[in-house]
Amino acid sequence: MAELNREKVIVRTGVIGIVANALLAGFKAAVGMLSGSIAIVLDAVNNMSDALSSIITVIGAKLAGRPADKAHPFGHGRYENIAAAVISVIILYAGFTSLIESIKNIVHPETPKYTYVTFIVVGAAIIVKIVLGLYVRKTGKKWHSDALVNSGTDALQDAVISASTLVAAVIFLLWGVSLEAYLGVVISGFIIKAGVEMIRETISKLLGERVDTQLSVAVKRTVCETEGVIGAYDLVMTNYGPDRWLASVHISVPDTWTADKIDRVSREIAENVAAKNHVLITAVGIYSHNTLNEEIVEIRRTITEMAVTEKYVLQLHGFFCDMQEKSIRFDLVIDFEAPDPDGLIEKLKEKINSVYPDYTISILRDTDVSD
Repeated sequence: MAELNREKVIVRTGVIGIVANALLAGFKAAVGMLSGSIAIVLDAVNNMSDALSSIITVIGAKLAGRPADKAHPFGHGRYENIAAAVISVIILYAGFTSLIESIKNIVHPETPKYTYVTFIVVGAAIIVKIVLGLYVRKTGKKWHSDALVNSGTDALQDAVISASTLVAAVIFLLWGVSLEAYLGVVISGFIIKAGVEMIRETISKLLGERVDTQLSVAVKRTVCETEGVIGAYDLVMTNYGPDRWLASVHISVPDTWTADKIDRVSREIAENVAAKNHVLITAVGIYSHNTLNEEIVEIRRTITEMAVTEKYVLQLHGFFCDMQEKSIRFDLVIDFEAPDPDGLIEKLKEKINSVYPDYTISILRDTDVSD
């Protein structure tokens, strides 16, 4: 139900953007051609690109709302990321187009002719763009839509562009100095910069970003609230669109638990995380925690101190000691900045063997994928 409401909100917001930008583009194009103002004409073109952005936002939301199928079992949510990327490219294209036209006008300048209608249209456009931009961006943030956020940000930038055009018109009327073409170059630079930043951000999300700390901590907290669970580790979360998270996690449980007990707890964890954090747990791995031997507790403490004092070691977990088999195993989370992770593991093995020479040491390197 929430997903349907989200789609409706995004589509409605996109339609509002289409209508508003189309009307503004028509008015500005007419005024720009009548007054001979290259800045206003470029502003009109920019409004048309905004209308196109809104159309892409609507299409993206509709495609993303399609249910999962055999070919795409995790749904189609990433269509919204693709829509955001397309909008970023459109913004970048508009910036380069504006830059080229502005440079042409510097080389071959034309004297603009302003009227009261010019000021009225541009002034009204500034107000509309500010209201539209704030509304669209706020809606995008609320519903986690990058496409809407990009469109809203672009609309606010348009308000600045229109305000600059208005200032240039006032300067021309007062002192007879035409700054439009030079202003166009500056404005184009800001548009290009915004487009590059949006593309970089969207690509980063498509590549797969580190999960937000607040969400990962909340999920682990929910897991650890389950009775009997000693700790939660190795949380791997994959995003398949806004608010669509799949995850796997390892839990540390007493070594006395039966398979039936583990199964029931794993199901309880999946249900609780889905209800509280809106994350689908696809797998729960198990770490067996020694509970029957106090000597092992001391061994664990000693080895943990050895490990965490090493530079680049972030965490030790999954520790288990088998005194009969004379084996010790655990996982080690190593910082991405570590220059030689394998060498670090070998060094730690040697340190442990110097204290516990009769034991076989098995260390599995874990990746620092979540906080």
